[in-house]
Amino acid sequence: MGNLSVTTAAIITFSEKLEDKSTAFYSALAERWPEQAEVFRAFAAEGDKYQTWIVRTYQETISDALEASYSFEGLNLADYEVAAAPPEEATLADAVQAALALEEKACAFYREVAERSESLLATIPMAFKRVARKREKRRKKLAALLAD
Repeated sequence: MGNLSVTTAAIITFSEKLEDKSTAFYSALAERWPEQAEVFRAFAAEGDKYQTWIVRTYQETISDALEASYSFEGLNLADYEVAAAPPEEATLADAVQAALALEEKACAFYREVAERSESLLATIPMAFKRVARKREKRRKKLAALLAD
């Protein structure tokens, strides 16, 4: 696919879309499986919070000059695309497996951009790491649902 160069603004936009899709995904799970709705609604609400953290950090710290001179060379955002809803025919176990896959991609994305943004002001990678840690906790809660 060639040498990819992704700007910080593109990363922020992608993370907003990732959180929007995650919120939609967990909202759909809450609607389809009322017995787990409380957990899934909480995950959906967290997505809005994560999006706010990242965007606010970006807006508070990134200047136009820094944005113009920094890019995430070689990062392919398509590798981190996620579905906005589980498959229609999914069982609860299938949907939780899909949610685990979503969380794994999201964590990988946030870890990758945190690592690649280490040379920026410290607040940028810290925001990405924070979301990665929170989503890892979510992944563990999802795995526990499968064990029940």
